[in-house]
Amino acid sequence: MINLFAKIARVIYVFRMNWKQGIYYIRKFGIRVTYAKVVSCFKAVKTDYADWIESVEAKQTYDDKFDYMPTISVIVPVYNVLDKHLVPCIESVLNQIYPNFELCMADDCSTWDNVRATLKRYEDNPKVKIVYRKENGHISRSSNSAMELATGEFVAFLDCDDTLSPNALYEVVKELNRNNKLDFIYSDEDKTDDDGKNRHMPHFKPDWSPDTLMSNMYTCHLGVYRTSIAREIGGLRVGYEGSQDYDFALRFTENLSRDHIAHIPKILYHWLERKESTSVNPESKPYILEAARKAKADAISRRGLEADIELVDIMYQWRVNYKVQGNPKVSIIIPSKDNPEIIERCINSVVNLTDYRNYEIIVVDNGSNGANRAVYEALIGRAGGRYIYQPEVFNFPHMCNTGAAAATGDYYLFLNDDTEVTEGQWLQRMLGHAQIPHAGAVGAKLLYPDSKKIQHCGVINIGNGPVHAFGGMTDEYTYFFGRNRIDYNWIAVTAACLMVGADKFAKVSGFDEELAVAYNDVDLCFKLYEAGYYNIVRNDVILRHYESVSRGDDRADAEKMERLNNERSSLYSRHPSIGCGDPLYNINLNQHANDFSLNYELEQY
Repeated sequence: MINLFAKIARVIYVFRMNWKQGIYYIRKFGIRVTYAKVVSCFKAVKTDYADWIESVEAKQTYDDKFDYMPTISVIVPVYNVLDKHLVPCIESVLNQIYPNFELCMADDCSTWDNVRATLKRYEDNPKVKIVYRKENGHISRSSNSAMELATGEFVAFLDCDDTLSPNALYEVVKELNRNNKLDFIYSDEDKTDDDGKNRHMPHFKPDWSPDTLMSNMYTCHLGVYRTSIAREIGGLRVGYEGSQDYDFALRFTENLSRDHIAHIPKILYHWLERKESTSVNPESKPYILEAARKAKADAISRRGLEADIELVDIMYQWRVNYKVQGNPKVSIIIPSKDNPEIIERCINSVVNLTDYRNYEIIVVDNGSNGANRAVYEALIGRAGGRYIYQPEVFNFPHMCNTGAAAATGDYYLFLNDDTEVTEGQWLQRMLGHAQIPHAGAVGAKLLYPDSKKIQHCGVINIGNGPVHAFGGMTDEYTYFFGRNRIDYNWIAVTAACLMVGADKFAKVSGFDEELAVAYNDVDLCFKLYEAGYYNIVRNDVILRHYESVSRGDDRADAEKMERLNNERSSLYSRHPSIGCGDPLYNINLNQHANDFSLNYELEQY
């Protein structure tokens, strides 16, 4: 039985679950059913990633010749580490393909005899610099001591028990030769067991996503920073130990534009799992959680914002719930036709549950019959809203633009008539986030009625076209580093529930009315992203969505499918810089599924 629990515990951390969530599964399904399910899943994931490594990473080549060859200083704070971990760490730097580097290590007054003895063996290496601190100062002071040795244009942080891929610095410099204005470069990463073997849990990350970073330290390893800025902001701060790298990343990126940050979608860093490590169990060091909260609170204050910081205990992360500034009006725009019972449920849920009161309801009707028109007028009158009746051929973006043209709000909330609000703070949570200067479209998590099945928690743009991430999967589980739990940036969100500032909506010319039925919301989000904004889903805002009740499913017949395909082609022609890719969805993930499984079809890695 002990071995049984051990295997289940193993899978819990592989899938980035919190231990409380794991216990919940055991209680719900029973010990033996849980065992059978999770162990089989673990074996599949382990095998899949091993196969991916063999089939995809084998395609790597290192033939580029660089005009720009900056020195990169690899910063390693060292303290009481076994030789079986320290030596591979050091050797992984010394064996880099790229030659222009230096290894800067600071021993933080280790009490284990082996540490100094091992470091001594590397003192004569011209690429190695070592400082021996006279007193223990913890990781921030130790890292800063190592950084004082650095002469490179860039610093790369490496923990003393982790390892770099041989091509790590090569890939960084390759990126710098594409854009030598870069100040921050980060890569994908994975985990290894205590013996440095068995690579697993790959974290294939999105390109730069500021709200994702406010949710969790997603950039993590490998992180490479311009040295001058690192020193300008004072290096790592004492008092944030455990989340010192998170605090540093928040401060470092605070004033950087998107074109000064690059993500390398390759596994360049291997994070070792020791039993006491947070890579295995974040609850092993509870002070880290408090340090992360403190780092977020400081960032919020520096940016002149106000927010409540709420614990998402199932993820062992903090959510930032931005407070509404002032009392701006929100125009809730609902396109509808001949669905009196459906829209009544929607409007009643808004009126009866919404805590934030400065809103107006605008219903745009493109031609309900006489009887239904009368019902609409009475319903909307009782709700104190406005009713725009314009009989015409169905054109969803035109209806939305019509509502926006009549709106008097500072923010627009586009809402399908087949949605239902479930809790009172939904509007203010979306509004607080929409007020952030860099925010584009703010979306919500939508679940199918009478179930935990996900309809929407963000859109990914893959080879098959834009699709809802995890669509049709149950929300009882936590997926891919909490993408259905904490708040992430996405390339697009659905207009079934989408908030955007009126000024930003106007700046990108609203909805494109040539995309009459499909992808008009994706197009709007693409335009916002291209204008420099970031779209986000608030996973703490949950609505029910009775999808396709109003006008049916476009996949139901050949004619609708042909129109869908035509509109997808039209969408891509409007956005050649994005095309059929997605900067917020990693190329190493499946391009023909919405479950964040691995992509084995990469032509070039």
